[in-house]
Amino acid sequence: MAKIKILDILINKVDMVAAIEEVENLIQSDSSQHLVVTPNSEMVVMAQEDKVLKRIINEADLVVPDGVGLVLASKLMGEPLIERVTGIDLMVGLLELAAKRGYGVYFLGAKPGIIPQVKKRILAKYPELKIIGTHHGYLDDKSEKQVIEEINYLNPELLFVGMGVPLQEKWLDKNLDRLKVPISIGVGGSFDVLAGEKKRAPIWIQKLNLEWLYRLIQEPQRIYRILALPKFVYLVITREVLG
Repeated sequence: MAKIKILDILINKVDMVAAIEEVENLIQSDSSQHLVVTPNSEMVVMAQEDKVLKRIINEADLVVPDGVGLVLASKLMGEPLIERVTGIDLMVGLLELAAKRGYGVYFLGAKPGIIPQVKKRILAKYPELKIIGTHHGYLDDKSEKQVIEEINYLNPELLFVGMGVPLQEKWLDKNLDRLKVPISIGVGGSFDVLAGEKKRAPIWIQKLNLEWLYRLIQEPQRIYRILALPKFVYLVITREVLG
């Protein structure tokens, strides 16, 4: 599968359909554990300083461009990505796939009380979906061991982990060999959105590529994270475009 390198981060050149197809291929290919990562511009900037995160992304089996900044950067570099593939849209697409194929899924993440809301709302839309296990994302050593044992006992095909970046990626990297799960994917704050705790931008705002602004208005404390965007633009222009 073709890739493009943006600021030393390898991104797969996929659209949503191809990403879901690749996940299904990985599920059916063998018994290995596979990692899916969904970086945006902020995560790419973070990886410039965090070498562990950079390694995790570049070693992942599938890396989709969750951020319009990556798509725009690829066009400036003359190697355009197909489209933005957001983590939450990929998650919903994979849940739909799981419902059709009979795959078991496990939800791990968010604060206590969120996942039951997600489960209720998701099952209302996909009643045939097999959500075979859930747990909140606040783990100590004892509960982490218990969760991993439970996941392996339940044997899901898909594990969704929402602990925020880079904690979820590092948690999965540390435990991937212990998890007998074909596909593990970090989904950030998707559980909060799917639970109805946070609102996603309307479609028309998403199409204008202003979802980041909508989230900033909802969560003003994100301003420090949003500052990664101009840094990303500067790094792309100076390193990738001007060379």
